[in-house]
Amino acid sequence: MQAVLSLARMSWPDVKAALPRVEVAVLPTGSTEQHGPAMALATDTAIAYGLAERLAARLHPRALLLPPLPFGVSPHHMSFPGTLTLTAETFQAVVFEVIRSLQAHGLKRVLIVNGHGGNQTSLNLAVTKAQHTLGMKAAVMFWLDLVDDVIRQHVTSERYGHACEVETSLAWFLNPELVQVQSLAAGQMTAYSAKYTDRRVRSDFGVPFMWEELTTNGALGDARKASVELGAILCDAILERTVTFLRDFLTETTGPSNTIG
Repeated sequence: MQAVLSLARMSWPDVKAALPRVEVAVLPTGSTEQHGPAMALATDTAIAYGLAERLAARLHPRALLLPPLPFGVSPHHMSFPGTLTLTAETFQAVVFEVIRSLQAHGLKRVLIVNGHGGNQTSLNLAVTKAQHTLGMKAAVMFWLDLVDDVIRQHVTSERYGHACEVETSLAWFLNPELVQVQSLAAGQMTAYSAKYTDRRVRSDFGVPFMWEELTTNGALGDARKASVELGAILCDAILERTVTFLRDFLTETTGPSNTIG
């Protein structure tokens, strides 16, 4: 790994010395929730942090990597033991307070690298509030939406989006300890899931659901098809597209908040 400005590992004098060169803070957000029979509950957070760390390395010393937020909006996974959740309102408030703290230290831009789809609505609201009340330039990147075209080129599973071929591959590449390879399994889908797990239907109509309504083992698709090679392809595409976005984001002085993906 290349050099990274990591807030959690720096002293306050280190941060003070680095701040004049920092153009953007990078905040990873995830969850602590079930990820099927073979993946750790920290998967979303670990993926977000792994991507954010690599992004900060590419931008060094222009990016300041923040500690990840390990809890997200996960009420739809609460039937599975171990899942922890915040309310959407609490999560939104925490993200906004972090952004306000960054502003207090003179930072003007923040990129949120999100690893959990359930966080998206709250994150969009938080960065919009930050833009309009603090004057902070803020953007949200959800990796799964950012590479939908790449996924369609390489993935053969009928369903994807959680503890699936896609997420397992990326997690396996970024942090092999997240995946219990011997326990990888296909999602045990319910009849209900066929109606509402198509991503276009969910995007167009926004049907809420509890996860046990969709899959009895917590997984979608077929994680047995996952590979480190696919994870590397996804990671490279995510980073390249985010860096391309940041070329403009870091030079803009006015404008609304942004969502990547």
